[in-house]
Amino acid sequence: MQDLQRLYESVVLDSEIDALGHMNVRHYGERALAATTRLLERIDLARLGVEGVTPGVHDLPRLYTRYQREQLAGARLEVHGGIVDVTERGFRFYHELRNPVREEIAATFMHDVRFPNADLEEPPLIDHAIVEVLEAQRITVPEHGRPRSIDLDASTKAPSLADAIEHGMAVRKPRVIESDICDETGRVSAAHRPFVMWGGEPLDGGDPGPPVYALEGGGRMGWASLEMRSVRLAPLRVGTRIQSFGAPVELAKKTSLRRFWIFDLDSGQPLLANDVVDIALHLDERRAIEIPEKMRVELEGALRPDLR
Repeated sequence: MQDLQRLYESVVLDSEIDALGHMNVRHYGERALAATTRLLERIDLARLGVEGVTPGVHDLPRLYTRYQREQLAGARLEVHGGIVDVTERGFRFYHELRNPVREEIAATFMHDVRFPNADLEEPPLIDHAIVEVLEAQRITVPEHGRPRSIDLDASTKAPSLADAIEHGMAVRKPRVIESDICDETGRVSAAHRPFVMWGGEPLDGGDPGPPVYALEGGGRMGWASLEMRSVRLAPLRVGTRIQSFGAPVELAKKTSLRRFWIFDLDSGQPLLANDVVDIALHLDERRAIEIPEKMRVELEGALRPDLR
């Protein structure tokens, strides 16, 4: 087994800090995608004699992130990673985002890379001899990088579009996929895909950013993400009429597991599924707290364990 490679370095910018006072989850993902691009460049399939196959971050059917330490403006970050698995159809990569000054892991990631195909047809195969060469570069995922509450390969059970509408599960108004979040193929880019779920206009017309709640007795609370899995179910293309829906599927004292979907409003087909584990965070004291009772009652009223 190989050691992790250092793939990407950066500094947290002021512009990357969100309403909760730390680097927004979007920017964790951007750094991991940059590392995946760098790792694919180092693998260099053409050098190994594979012709006509140039995998890139435009075709990642499954993304997973485990957030471990919040990062603040000015923090220096590094991404280290490597190959977890390789088959004739693609790779699974592992990355970890490190803060070398504080000697801590900020987040860990799993990226599945399929060899390019037109949409979701069977991808091209690479020769088994090449697979064996690449298998020698595999790494072992450390315990701190393994998923906790989310099964990376679990099914993405979804309601029908009619069910989602009937039960008031919409979290955004209907909208059309714009070209500014798409790549040159007209599909939503990998950098935008995990977060396109929360794009568009909120149902109440309010601020689309992370919500901040006033606590009884003083102080503020927000939801901080612990884990997220994003699974592409079908291509998300420019011009498609979509809407985001979601529901809590499991609650604990301090955390919630919520599942979200994007539906094609014309076909009724689910295009994307996101699983998100959030923790209630006291924003002034920077610590986890129990979900406030009033909020828990609201979440329990919307709970859909049948969609777990």
